[in-house]
Amino acid sequence: MDSSCSPKHGWFDSVAASYAQQRPHYPESLFDWISSKAAGHQRCWDVACGSGQASLGLARHFDRIDATDLSPAQVAAAPAHSNIHYQVAAAEDSGFPNACMDAIVVAAAIHWLDVPRFNEEAFKVARPGGLIVWVGYDPPQGAPTALQLWLDQLYGERLSSWWPPQRQHVDNHYQNLPFPAISKSLPQELCISLKWSCDQLIGYIGTWSALRKATQEGHDLLPQLSMELQRLWPADQTTIPLIFPLMGRWGYLTR
Repeated sequence: MDSSCSPKHGWFDSVAASYAQQRPHYPESLFDWISSKAAGHQRCWDVACGSGQASLGLARHFDRIDATDLSPAQVAAAPAHSNIHYQVAAAEDSGFPNACMDAIVVAAAIHWLDVPRFNEEAFKVARPGGLIVWVGYDPPQGAPTALQLWLDQLYGERLSSWWPPQRQHVDNHYQNLPFPAISKSLPQELCISLKWSCDQLIGYIGTWSALRKATQEGHDLLPQLSMELQRLWPADQTTIPLIFPLMGRWGYLTR
């Protein structure tokens, strides 16, 4: 793992507030689907929960959510909820009892973990046949043509030298990571649909790990990108519709 972008070196501490404010929220349809696949609904582990983007949705379907993250600042930024029990803990060494979890969910974070060690931890804390879900999302789609071209080029070309190596796992939909169960893909129809203003979109771009890496190397790209985005923004639209297709893998943990 590239230490300059690793959670263990403060990356997620430093962006905790912007993650909580700027990252898109998962749709209720995702949590309905997760609930439909879980055999039990007593206890769910939200792994590497960040600022709780998935925790709240899961809390509507499980009696107890154990939400853990290695970053104290991220956990501090997460919203309080009576069913959610936040704690600072490593995904690879949670401290949970054996066979206690009905479901284990990793939302937009599996690529940051030591996956073989985490898989062993998942086997330990899951109930027999427990559900495991790795979920993430692709870059935004559905913008007006010129703006979408700018987004695609920014993500795929202009920032290519600054993306950390873990980003390849997102682009490959986690298929090149060892999965601890018979693997199935998430339903293709699951997606995040929203309407964002220019400020919201540039705020989201500002949370990308490539922007953080560029800044650490002395390149503050955000002001220039903000000006470019403003020039491309449709003059007659305050907000534009965007779609983030969901992707990932799921299965049942059995030895």
